[in-house]
Amino acid sequence: MSIISKVKKHIRSYKAAFSGLNIAFNHELNFQIELILTLLALALSFFFQITKLEWVIVIFCIGITLSAELMNTSIETLSELKRFHEVIRKIKDLAAAAVLAVAVMDVMLGIIIFTPYILEKFKL
Repeated sequence: MSIISKVKKHIRSYKAAFSGLNIAFNHELNFQIELILTLLALALSFFFQITKLEWVIVIFCIGITLSAELMNTSIETLSELKRFHEVIRKIKDLAAAAVLAVAVMDVMLGIIIFTPYILEKFKL
């Protein structure tokens, strides 16, 4: 395979990735909700002027959460082929559990990062 062919293939993979983001953004309620929560986390991060390390953690959580949701959505979409098959139900449940685990981590880290700023800002 020539270098030109490899580059073209690589570019096509980005097109597919952006197509997937477009599908999730326009058609998946959970992804849309997570984007709103992402904006909230970013707004709080700017408002409280969090540290560089805290920014790394917030950005990591955002990336992991959106990635997990995209993986879960892709599995749910694939499962529509055999909607009532028991194995597919288990796969969907496991994928949803992965998203839940990431969401719990996000909440815990959010509490750790933002609680001191909120307490200080509002003198609580």
